[in-house]
Amino acid sequence: MARLLDGSDADLADVLTRIIADQYVPYLAQLRYTATGMRNRAQWEKTWDLQRKEDAEGTRLDIAVPPKYKKENFLKGSYWGQRGKLDVPKERFISYPLASPDSDDSLLLGWAGWDHREQAHALMTLIEDRSAKDGWDRDRLTPLIAGLAEVMPWVRQWHAGIDSDSGINIAEAYDAYLEDQRIKYGLSEKDLRTWSPPTAGQRRGRRRKGSVHPELPGQGEGV
Repeated sequence: MARLLDGSDADLADVLTRIIADQYVPYLAQLRYTATGMRNRAQWEKTWDLQRKEDAEGTRLDIAVPPKYKKENFLKGSYWGQRGKLDVPKERFISYPLASPDSDDSLLLGWAGWDHREQAHALMTLIEDRSAKDGWDRDRLTPLIAGLAEVMPWVRQWHAGIDSDSGINIAEAYDAYLEDQRIKYGLSEKDLRTWSPPTAGQRRGRRRKGSVHPELPGQGEGV
């Protein structure tokens, strides 16, 4: 397979890594943006909250137009290339840095075509797996819980009400799970918003440079 893709005897994981190197964007804002980008993101989130309030109340609010993004607002040029000035997702994959199991810490990828419910479910699956199987502590689980908090406004917007397949309110169930995790690990909303990635020297274990984890998180069946 590697020979077919690359015309060489290279390792398949290395070949795939080169092919998709600019095709993914991380799941969490703090892993996508620089400090200036995070400020832009905060303004966009405020705009989205006001738009949801308009829809809920049926009133027109004076909503300021948030700033457009620039290349320097992203931590990597490939993220800018996928998102552009309006930060519109066009990538093929969602990456989950610092989320792979201890037994294989190569980069974990998910499908960017997941809807917000499926993205939330993937994060819940990772939280459960890393806490139960790998015994991760609060510090290592915080970015995953922050990622769940980040996607929940969209779950509430698009998946409120009773789900016809499961017979439950998905948004309420996922909100309850998020709140349970926050209480369990003593995390405030500010803790999740202000989490920052560890420096290279703080990261545990060795990362196999350039490798891609072959397994994807689960896709949104059940709660």
